[in-house]
Amino acid sequence: MRADSTRRVPTLWHGHGVARRMTARLTAGRAALVIADAAVAAPLPPGASVRTITVDARRVDVAMVLTLAHEIARRRPEVVVAVGGGSVLDASKIAALALAPGRALDYAIGHASRSALTMLPRAAAPVDLIAVPTTIGTSSETNSVGILKNANGYRLLIGDCLRPRHALIDPCHLATLTRNAVREGALEAFLRLAGASTGVGRTTRSDSDAVALGRAILETAARDSVTPAGRLRLARLSAATQRSAALRGPDRFSARHWYLANEVAFHLRVRKMAATAAVIAAVWRRIWAGDVRWGDRGRLEEFWARVAHAVALPLDPPTGIAALLDGWAIASPPRPSTRRIDRIAAATEACWGRRRPMLPGLIAADFREVLRDARWAPRPLHGDGFADGTTERPRGGEGDEHRR
Repeated sequence: MRADSTRRVPTLWHGHGVARRMTARLTAGRAALVIADAAVAAPLPPGASVRTITVDARRVDVAMVLTLAHEIARRRPEVVVAVGGGSVLDASKIAALALAPGRALDYAIGHASRSALTMLPRAAAPVDLIAVPTTIGTSSETNSVGILKNANGYRLLIGDCLRPRHALIDPCHLATLTRNAVREGALEAFLRLAGASTGVGRTTRSDSDAVALGRAILETAARDSVTPAGRLRLARLSAATQRSAALRGPDRFSARHWYLANEVAFHLRVRKMAATAAVIAAVWRRIWAGDVRWGDRGRLEEFWARVAHAVALPLDPPTGIAALLDGWAIASPPRPSTRRIDRIAAATEACWGRRRPMLPGLIAADFREVLRDARWAPRPLHGDGFADGTTERPRGGEGDEHRR
């Protein structure tokens, strides 16, 4: 998922210790509110006197967003510092709409209860927001996108008012990530570029930036996903996907895999990147077979040919991406039942397909075909349940890994 190419670019600060140093500088003398994942330490300078709210990233949903919004509206801060992965950063961005004029928050929540996509009115962010990511790959710290989980699924909100004012990328806040989590983040950033590259009408500059960033992400993740320097580089590359021309083009929804993976993640109660690992090769096989509803074959072939050689992957894109998933040990969910595949396919059509701009012309039968062809783990689901064996509808957040 990409942001609008005509937006203000957030100020990016990066380096060891930058989170604490710049938080002190940017909040000095101002009423500040820190919203932080309870599992991480907020980058507060010694002696700082600011309000802090901790949240459980696994439980982020619309109810939590409304709770945060109430606190923001009650004691109006001049600056909000959001510390966490994509789910916490998104929740903070959306909750900050409580300070926007025209009942923007009510509109966002209400529209998202009825539609999978909400385009917010053009407006500046209602408060300075400082984003401190603790994961790699979401680009929430630099984009104008928010994911809101409600009873119907993960809903997509887009608008300049969601874009942070500052992004602080500090390897201190990436140190506890597992190697697998780092590679999942690198995969998310890479597929954002690959998806954009399958769209038509792009410029030479957009393609050049996408290839350069994609190659750098693959090389860095393969060579160095453990050291602070390697993690910082991957986080900066992920942020650069939103700050460069790499995602620009007339089709802002060209990363078609994201929408199907979004429904797989919600209905199977699994991480977004696990769901993506399941469907991406099957989606690319449709593109490779010439189904332009999923993307342009020639453009995918060109992008892949220019990045794959950097890490010696097969030049056939569907085979190559499958090899990358295997080489990086990116796990997929167990195979769902036929009945649950049918439900996911129907939900994807209802939310994103048919005449909608995200997956135009695609219907449940198309999604069912991809899901049957997907890369599932060999262990089956328990009956008609979720990957953890439960049959209860998912509640709470998907965790703190990745999105759009």
